[in-house]
Amino acid sequence: FIFDTETNQLLFTLEGHTDEVLCCKFSRDGRRVVTASQDCTAKVWDSVTGTLLFILKGHRRRIRACDFSADGTRVITASNYDTARVWNAANGILFLTLDQE
Repeated sequence: FIFDTETNQLLFTLEGHTDEVLCCKFSRDGRRVVTASQDCTAKVWDSVTGTLLFILKGHRRRIRACDFSADGTRVITASNYDTARVWNAANGILFLTLDQE
């Protein structure tokens, strides 16, 4: 859900994950939101319009954490126990995979 902080009114609901959302973060500029889910995907949304920008796929287990880099150019996602992935925040292309192994 995205709410207007001044009026507390619901602006829109971010729909599209097929399982529980475990984490969500705004970018520092407030223009995007990343959500991470038990459905093994993360999604990046336009926080002004609620439009889905892209889906980050590739984790084999549920994604428990997500965030934008300080400069907003990358998104990091972390799955249960084994993998973190770094993505290009402008287009959703995978930049780097960090495996436990």
